Amino acid sequence: MHSSVSVLTKKAIDASLQARWKEAIELNTLILDKYPKDLDAKIRLGRAYMQTSDFPKAKKIFKEVLQVDPINNVALKNYKLATDKKIENNTHGQINPKSLIKEPGTTTEVWVEIQDKKLTAQNFTPGEALEVKLTRKWVEFYKILANNNTAYVGKVDSHLTIKLHQAKDMGGTFTACYSNGSDKKINLLIRSSVSVFRGERQEVKPYIKRGSIEEPEMEMSEDFEE
Repeated sequence: MHSSVSVLTKKAIDASLQARWKEAIELNTLILDKYPKDLDAKIRLGRAYMQTSDFPKAKKIFKEVLQVDPINNVALKNYKLATDKKIENNTHGQINPKSLIKEPGTTTEVWVEIQDKKLTAQNFTPGEALEVKLTRKWVEFYKILANNNTAYVGKVDSHLTIKLHQAKDMGGTFTACYSNGSDKKINLLIRSSVSVFRGERQEVKPYIKRGSIEEPEMEMSEDFEE
């Protein structure tokens, strides 16, 4: 197979979302053969091993991740689960296998710089829903935590804000989910219930508060209503 790592990664994510765990193991192993330091691929591989109840291999993979990144929350959690021979159940309903399907006119992608000091791309799962808040100038994103708490992720401005206001004025709703990312930069798929992204090639720059990554003040915040 001569596919690029980006193609292999997409296939590996798709395999996991569709619970094709043996295929996910093969694809992530192939990625690691070419790029042995790819921690995202290792985490995906560890999770696939857990879903096939191969806990010793899963534990070994997560241990390797922790040797490189000792405070990786995803690896820490899954290492403990693998040690206890347990499989994590998604009780919050945040993962939707169809959420990463791109549809012309109703979906677009944005890159966001993570502002929370404790969060990195490793803390997100492909297809994971984020809370969206639309203000007069910004589109803000929040990670949904346990007990319905949230952590501020970041925000974007300009074109996306205009488009989502258009969707809202038309009576539409909008959602965001994590697609992929690395370190402090993540790619989100934005979906509108009405067609506002038709025929566009959009580049939305994330807002970065210079000199600080603390949460910025919120202006005229309007809670997102599903």
